[in-house]
Amino acid sequence: MSEVTAIAHPNFALIKYWGKEDTISNKPAMSSISLTVDSLISTTNISINKGSAENIWMLNGKEQNDLARINPVLKYLNNISKNNNGCIIKSDNNFPTSAGLASSASGIASLVIAYDQLFKLGMQFDQLVEASMIGSGSAPRSLLSGFVILNVEDQVTSQTILEPEEWPLSIIICITDEKEKIISSREGMEISRNTSPLYQSWLDSNKKDIQIAKSAITEKNFRRLGEVAERNCYLMHEVMRTSSPKISYMTESTNKCIKEINTIRDNGTDLFFTVDAGPQVKIVCKPDDKDLIKTNFSNKPYVMKIVEANIGLGARVIYEG
Repeated sequence: MSEVTAIAHPNFALIKYWGKEDTISNKPAMSSISLTVDSLISTTNISINKGSAENIWMLNGKEQNDLARINPVLKYLNNISKNNNGCIIKSDNNFPTSAGLASSASGIASLVIAYDQLFKLGMQFDQLVEASMIGSGSAPRSLLSGFVILNVEDQVTSQTILEPEEWPLSIIICITDEKEKIISSREGMEISRNTSPLYQSWLDSNKKDIQIAKSAITEKNFRRLGEVAERNCYLMHEVMRTSSPKISYMTESTNKCIKEINTIRDNGTDLFFTVDAGPQVKIVCKPDDKDLIKTNFSNKPYVMKIVEANIGLGARVIYEG
């Protein structure tokens, strides 16, 4: 076998982590719960760079000079495979990269799955989790389908709470700005951890929010899940806002989307939103309501693009050759 291609989907955190316990292993300082998003796809092809120890990384057709994100992942994997050659990695996203849509998570998850298959390693799942976490703290969630919990209480574990078909909700993504963010998530987390006066209370609130959200998902209680997800989202962005320097991923367009969501909810439609480290707004709703919500946002000047999605599958190999 000379090459393998794998795909993975981004995941949107409902209960978020913002802050690292360990910047070497990249272990998050708190647990998180997410849903995997099917229509957004990272595709990664990997082959061996025979006769050279150099890694080459092409992202969306452009060779990358900065390999700081993937080299530690490849080092971990090479230690298992005993590979002394470099790798040629070609990654493509069908959605904006580094813009608050979790492209790092899906890109790293697809890389790890493709590497494992290329070298026929048959890695244990906990090894896949550890390898992917080195590249992105949320990548272990993109390994799995459906509603996923990444628990970092003791040993790091990632598992599905509900599969997509067990609670088939819809997701509407309002793209408000496709530009790459100025402050990366990794940099922003360290700023907040070191400077925000709210950081400790943010840490302390995590366990309770995880319990509420996990229970709501298990019981398929849509409103309770929405309440805790929105509260958790607001608190994370308040931690960012009180950091020094101030971190603000939400824009005027983001806030206009949230105002419209509240109006739709006041008119009797069940939905909730979340916003990550970027200006995009993710709306979770019941399948019967998605057309109404799309219509409400279709002509809004502050929304560049609307993407419809369902809850998706985990990372997987799609080609071996």
